Amino acid sequence: MTEPAGGEQPRRGAIFVNPGSGPNATSAEELRSLFPGHQVEECPPDQLVETIKKAMAAGCSFVGAAGGDGTIRTVAEQLVGTEVPLLVIPAGTRNHFAKDVGIEDVDAAQKAATGRVILVDVGRVNGKCFVNNSSIGVYPKIVIRRELHQRRLRKGVANVVAAYEQLRDGGRVNVEVDGVTHCAWMVFVGNGTYGEGLLDLADRQSLDDGVLDVRVVRADRPLSRLRIVGAVVLGRLARSPLVLRWQTVATECDLDRSGVEVALDGEVESLGTPLRFECLPRALRVLVP
Repeated sequence: MTEPAGGEQPRRGAIFVNPGSGPNATSAEELRSLFPGHQVEECPPDQLVETIKKAMAAGCSFVGAAGGDGTIRTVAEQLVGTEVPLLVIPAGTRNHFAKDVGIEDVDAAQKAATGRVILVDVGRVNGKCFVNNSSIGVYPKIVIRRELHQRRLRKGVANVVAAYEQLRDGGRVNVEVDGVTHCAWMVFVGNGTYGEGLLDLADRQSLDDGVLDVRVVRADRPLSRLRIVGAVVLGRLARSPLVLRWQTVATECDLDRSGVEVALDGEVESLGTPLRFECLPRALRVLVP
């Protein structure tokens, strides 16, 4: 869903650069030359929220974030439900959300600054937002290890190696999802519907379908560890009988503990249980080319 970029007045945005984003980091000095007329400054993660609030109070027309998915998540959380759009500048180790909104590089971000606004969904769990996905269990570790292995291995082989490593060393979780108890390797909650490739975060089908994509990978069946690895080898993980999948607007996960580590767009936070996930339909404005 799109809406006009807004009036005849030129935008004057505030762009914040995470100085520790990763190997693709872009300096504030470089961005000042690419975004003349806009406020551009480096901002450490622990100061980002307060700095965004000040920029919004001063009337900035958009907030830009130069960093990876974790930085984008932090900025988006402050913009959800407001009239201020987000400008995504891919400059981190992983830039899944930027690619999903059609911003492959800094040049595309530069065009987006004078582009149009689209409305996208945001996921939220216990007050914390996510733009890609959230999960508990071994899932985030598999994805991160897969991407590391891809530097020297083909993608399919990297998938298998990463899955084997984490299922070998990872622990099962006992979790109650919407009143049904599961012994699981992982619970994945996507912001929007993902495709068949559960380990491929580049196959999201929509950013505004108004649903969460919930998947539970069961660990309570005979040889579940080997069967999951085999499904990864054959590229059939999403179709495995060990994977339960459904779409919903909200879901609740409870565990036999008071707190649990939860992955939010690749970063991990400790949240209290139960975990209450919900979809916020078209709650975030995003600038695109």
